[in-house]
Amino acid sequence: MNIFVPIIVTLSVVAVLARICVLFSDKIKFFAKGYDYGFLHVEISTMWKLAKKCKIKDPQSLFVSIPLMNRCISMLIAKSRRDGTENTFKVQKLLENLYKFRTRIALASDKKHGLESTKYLVPGQRLSIILKGKGVFNSKVVNSARELVVTLPSQRIKGSGVPVIIPGKDWELADISVYLWRKEDASYSFTTTVLGSGFFRSESVLFLKQSSDLVRSQKRQSIRCKCEIYAQLFIIKSEVTDYSAVDTQDGFKCLLEDISEDGALIRTGGKGHKNVRIKLQFQLEGILIMMYGVVRDVEYNAALNQSRLHFECTHIDPSMRNSILTYVYNIIPQEQKDVHDALELATEEEEDNPSEKPDSAQS
Repeated sequence: MNIFVPIIVTLSVVAVLARICVLFSDKIKFFAKGYDYGFLHVEISTMWKLAKKCKIKDPQSLFVSIPLMNRCISMLIAKSRRDGTENTFKVQKLLENLYKFRTRIALASDKKHGLESTKYLVPGQRLSIILKGKGVFNSKVVNSARELVVTLPSQRIKGSGVPVIIPGKDWELADISVYLWRKEDASYSFTTTVLGSGFFRSESVLFLKQSSDLVRSQKRQSIRCKCEIYAQLFIIKSEVTDYSAVDTQDGFKCLLEDISEDGALIRTGGKGHKNVRIKLQFQLEGILIMMYGVVRDVEYNAALNQSRLHFECTHIDPSMRNSILTYVYNIIPQEQKDVHDALELATEEEEDNPSEKPDSAQS
């Protein structure tokens, strides 16, 4: 009888463990997947709670799906707004971590997916092309074989309904920059050479050299320019922020060395600290600007006792954002404007013509 006791105990333990594995199999698989992707235990725990709150049928998909992560974040924000807790430290910290996770998912996705060569571009794909010294032109893919065949580029001029077209022979042997946007994927850019011009199925075209050196970016780049703008810096200590309040008392004096709609590089005295919530208040060509956000990184110069704060703007009034964009766009060099215009144009063309969007040949 004594012989069977250890066996019975062992079988009981195995049965209990099997039951636990069945009950918590989804959670165990979720944590295992998280560890495989390099997330910390506390990060995986946070994402598990989020998956449960959002009632995701397959929680593991949260590690690979940016749209799903976006939906969960949106649900969290909507709930916190209803509860009046959106601007509390706890919610803001959670959102900060979730956005970090989203970035990591995007980076992991970038390594596994995407367009690897222009030879995979399919007919109908819209392009924005920069010809140095001439500006931004529209085109689209006609065929992709030994060369990439595109329609003869045309340029839209504001206030004129007649497009500008440069003869094909003037494009030959030119080095050009090409930008495109694939819906549900990302934007791409590459440089190439125009090998020649001619006709393809009775249409005027350019023959471009194929390229495997594509730069992929899932996020539209904001315009950034160097500047020297004096501002007042205020540290946000309260959990609830009044975004419309104008400070009449002086804050910390600082100098903005570059600026964009979503951030700035700030020079200030003393040693700065990361992850501090701040408000910037300054005048931009006579217009009051207030930017709220977080110090993401700090460069400290001990010899000068000065810090350069890398500031990410998380809230700004739409009209103030437009004022910054107007200011920046009037200052940046023409080449940088062309790149920005090409990116915007490529995106707008795809969003405005979804029915013309070709199916991806590769993902």
